[in-house]
This record gives sequence, structure tokens and C-alpha cells, in this order.
Amino acid sequence: MKGKSGGRPKKPDYNVHRALDMYWSKKYTIAQITEATGISKTTLYRYLDN
Repeated sequence: MKGKSGGRPKKPDYNVHRALDMYWSKKYTIAQITEATGISKTTLYRYLDN
């Protein structure tokens, strides 16, 4: 597969950073973060593990 990458495209970085900032601020629930950024709970936790 020359020149092709498999799998689902990654979320835009600004949404990920926004979600992480919201999480670390302790002002928002996980549900509010996922609603505002469009990032799933599972994806958010995956980024928090790294």
C-alpha cells in the first residue's frame, strides 16, 4: 500500500488539546467535554493515558 495509510483519521489536535484542558480544569464533566469537543469518552481516556 504505497502512499496510503489505513485506519480511521485522527481527531484534529485543537479539539484534543481543548478536551484535555477542560478535563484538567476540573470544571467540566466528561459528558460536557465529549459534547463540546466531539471526542468520545474512550478517546479522551486514551489521550490521558499517554
